[in-house]
Formats: sequence, C-alpha cells, structure tokens
Amino acid sequence: MKTISTRPGNVTPFVLEGCWALDRLDQATMRWLSKVAKRKQVGVADVIYEAVESFLAKCEAEAELETKIIKFPMSLKRFQSTDH
Repeated sequence: MKTISTRPGNVTPFVLEGCWALDRLDQATMRWLSKVAKRKQVGVADVIYEAVESFLAKCEAEAELETKIIKFPMSLKRFQSTDH
C-alpha cells in the first residue's frame, strides 16, 4: 500500500470505531474492505479486526514453530549417513 506524505484536499480524515485511522487507506483498499464486509454481512471494522487477528495468529504460530522442531544429536545424523 502506498502512503501519501501530504493529504490531498479531497481526503477527510476519520477514525473507524475509535481505532482505525482510515485516511491513509487508498480507495481501492477501502472498496475491497467494503466488498468483503458486504459479502460477509458484517461491518468494515469487523473485516479489519478479523484480518489483524488472523495476522497475529499466524505470527504466533510461526514463533511457536521453533519450539516444536525436534533437534537430533549429531551422532544420529552421522550414523544415518554411514548406513548407505
């Protein structure tokens, strides 16, 4: 998403539900959010919250992945290579 350093005169800044400053979202993104919200029959804020929650869940899963990797000792790796 491209950010604009100075706000054009035809853009009115507003905050959605006291949380989301939407004056920096481009028109295409706003249309997409609106389209998704209409399809799901929810508000735009709900679509944004869902996207943020999904992103956070993905980040948490990736962070936990490192703790789930089984690290084998070097002796096992060496033993496997001599079996061939």
